[in-house]
Amino acid sequence: MSIGHIRFIIEETRKSYPVEACGILFGELTGGEVHIRKVVVFRNKLESTVRFQIDPEDFLKALSEAEMEGLQHLGFFHSHSASTYPSETDIRYMKLWPETVWLIISSINYEVAAYRMINGDLQEVRIDVETG
Repeated sequence: MSIGHIRFIIEETRKSYPVEACGILFGELTGGEVHIRKVVVFRNKLESTVRFQIDPEDFLKALSEAEMEGLQHLGFFHSHSASTYPSETDIRYMKLWPETVWLIISSINYEVAAYRMINGDLQEVRIDVETG
């Protein structure tokens, strides 16, 4: 993930506050490593400070465009008005999207953390930030 992607997500988090920001992460999965190449921001349909929802038609359109670019859906991002730890709702949805990356940004201090649900276990994912 590039430093530009991180800055972009943080800026979207700032703009949408107090509503949760949300979007999709696209890229490649090679040798067990996730490489984020594209971030697409969506309007939070719920306009909620504690939950998010992406319009399914917008999701499918973005997915189709990314696939035409040779990218695959790798995960989601959203903001929390608290810590970056997944909420109970996040964990419930993570179980429906196993092995998908869930990037969470704190609206308080703009910390970023990533998680995946692997075989029913929540695992934190290391974020390597590419500066080039």
